[in-house]
This record gives sequence, C-alpha cells and structure tokens, in this order.
Amino acid sequence: MYQLHKYQQELVNKARQQLSNGKKSVLIISPAGSGKSVVIAEIARLTQLKGGQVMFTVHRKELVEQIIQSFKANGVNTDNCTIMTVGKIVNRLDKLPKPSLIITDETHHSLAKTYKKIYEYYSDVPRLGFTASPWRLSGKGLGDIYESMVEGPTVEWLIDNHYLAPYNYYSVKLINDNELKKSSTGDYTNKSIDDAVGKTIFGDVVKTYQEKINGQKTIVYAHSIEYSKLVVQQFNNAGIKAAHADSKTPAKEREHIMEDFRTGKIQVLSNVDLISEGFDVPDCTAVIMLRPTESLVLDIQQSMRCMRYKPNKTATIIDHVANYSRFGLPDSKRYWTLKDRNKTRKKSNTDSIAIKQCPKCFFVMKGSPSICPNCGESIKPDPVEMDVKKDVNLQVITNYIVTKKVSELHSYKELQEYAKAKNYKNGWVYYQAKTRGLL
Repeated sequence: MYQLHKYQQELVNKARQQLSNGKKSVLIISPAGSGKSVVIAEIARLTQLKGGQVMFTVHRKELVEQIIQSFKANGVNTDNCTIMTVGKIVNRLDKLPKPSLIITDETHHSLAKTYKKIYEYYSDVPRLGFTASPWRLSGKGLGDIYESMVEGPTVEWLIDNHYLAPYNYYSVKLINDNELKKSSTGDYTNKSIDDAVGKTIFGDVVKTYQEKINGQKTIVYAHSIEYSKLVVQQFNNAGIKAAHADSKTPAKEREHIMEDFRTGKIQVLSNVDLISEGFDVPDCTAVIMLRPTESLVLDIQQSMRCMRYKPNKTATIIDHVANYSRFGLPDSKRYWTLKDRNKTRKKSNTDSIAIKQCPKCFFVMKGSPSICPNCGESIKPDPVEMDVKKDVNLQVITNYIVTKKVSELHSYKELQEYAKAKNYKNGWVYYQAKTRGLL
C-alpha cells in the first residue's frame, strides 16, 4: 500500500469530492514527477472498496504496463479492472464489463476520436482525466471533454518542499530557427529540424556535456532516429558510454539498455519519443534537449525528466534548441483553463516577462539580475524577453533569485542579488556572508 504525501491525498479528496458534487467529468492537473500514478492507484483502490469497476485507459502500452504495477503495489485487484490502451478498448466496447469510473492518463490526447467514442459509449459513467498540461498544440481546450478542473501543487511548490529536485538550466543554442517549418499538427517537421540543426553540431553537444555535466547520467532527446544514433556515436567516440533507444527497439534489447543505464554502464541514453509521457526509466541527473518543439506538453515532459527528488540533488537541463524562449522554465507559473487558447502572440512591454541568459556560462534565469547567480558574471540590462499574453494559459514568475531559500545562496554575489530583490540592507549581506565564511 502506498503512503500518499499530503498533497497527493488532497488531490484524491478533491477529485472524489467533485464527483460527489455531481460532476460527471473532472480534469486533474498535476506536474510531471508529482506522482500521478500513485494518485490514480489510490482512486482505483477506493473505488474498488465500494464495489466499483475501474476502467483505466491511455494511448501507449508501456504506460499500461506501468499502471498495472502501480495498482498492484497499492492493493488494487487488477482482475476486476479494465486496463488497456485506448485502441484496444474502443475495439471491445461491447465485450467489456461496464465500469463505474473511467480514468484516463495523459488525457491531453483525449480529443481524439477513439477517446470520444469510448466516452460516448459510456456516457452515463463518471470520468477522471490526468495530465501535466492541458495546453494542446491546436489551441483547443478540453472543455468539450471535462466540465470541471482540479489543480495539484505547482512545480515551484514541489521544489521548495523537496518533492522535486531544484535545477540549473543552460542554453547553448545550436540551431537556426529560421529553418524551422511547421506541419499540419502545429509542431516542427523533422525535415526542417534536420535543416535547422545540421549534422556538424554533435561535437558541440559532447563538449557542453563535458563542460557542464561530465560523468552524469543523462537523457538526450532527439527528433529522429538518425540524429539520435549520430549523437550516440559522437559520445562513444569521445569515450563516453552512450546508447540509443526508441519505440521500435526490441523489448529485450531496450530492457538491457535501461538496466545498463540504471547501473551506470551507460552514462548517456539518447532516445526519440520514448522517454517522455510517463515511461518508466531509471533516474538521471541531467537532460539534453536537441528537439525544438511548439508543444508545451512535450517540453514539460522532457525538461523535467531529470527532476525526480533525491537529497542534495540538483538537476541540470541543457537546452540546445532554446525551448525556454517559447515556454519559460520548468517552475514557471502556469494558469490553466478548460477553455480554448488564443494562440496569437503579440509583443507588448506590459505583457512580456524578462528571461536572461548569462553570456559567459549560458545559465538561464528569470527576472533581471545584474549578476549571474551561477558564475558571477556581470549581465547587461537588456533582457531577452518572452511574450506571455495575459489571457493565455502561461505566465512566468519574474525573479530568479527570490525563488531560492537563503540556505541555497552560496556566494557573496548571490547574497547581494537576494538582498537587492528583497530590499534588504547591506548589513544583512555582511552578516550572512560572515557567518558562512565568505569574507
């Protein structure tokens, strides 16, 4: 049986209360790494205690296998549950036992016809849907699928309360944005990413790894199998053990690769569309992003993969394609809604929020510090601005340094920046620095 954290239990209670209040379909939003599978397993267990029949569905078989393990770990009788991919369920609707509750994971996919067919077939059955982000590429909201919404804790709160690891974010840009072209889905085509990235950047990827995270277990996100294998080749040529995996990699080979990554025989694991939506992979301390995207869902899933909490752990995100300029940082404040999203972005001084990058170490930070909190380099007062409309579902916290705790300030310059942001007197800086042996 799982011992739920307080915030997880609150999410369970809020979701069930919505159903008790007569809502037939409830969307639950909880950040990547917050333990959605634990919450889902607890809701399933409580439903069974009342004699209910649970139907769980998701779009990938790997996620089905993962939730089965979570259900068993939480005392759920999987023999009395329907746990299948959406494709299998839609082809067996007249043969499956009628559920008393339908649970959909990664429900940002649920506007697809297959999901709608299931929901229409069981139109009188209450539903819960889980996602880390309801923000779809098309701009279409989930209001046609869900009538109410419950939000879990923010990424910032999870970091502050030691449920997610803090992170350092670097962006050594190795892409020509002018070459990027969108497909009918709204995201960039593989061909245009080929042109934008080129094939000469991989040495720089390895160099950045060696400079920033040398020796750390790292997951690389590439846009194509060809590019992923080229990355792996460059790492291996540099004496850094690396391997590639994708959805077509045979199961036994993939399991062997994952085990080698878990035990440290492999330091770098490069993949295409595999290690994103809830796929169970060994813990890592860093990610390298080589795939530009217009999908916030994908950006969140990939950038936060290294942020599973461990004591004294600080994750590292290396963004070679400047996705942060589109979406902000992992702990940026998001304002979600079930409504359709206005995709149009307009430049406005009042609606934009500063994100700065250190010209020396490439550290990316929120707000307008005059000194890089990572390396101490002076930063010119001309921020890189990211457009965030007030009526859009994404907003960003405006100051990097104040998101830290005082105990996390490790240099005199960081103390100065913190004092400036908090409007503290110079004496506070002197006292803190002296007690820490920085003077």
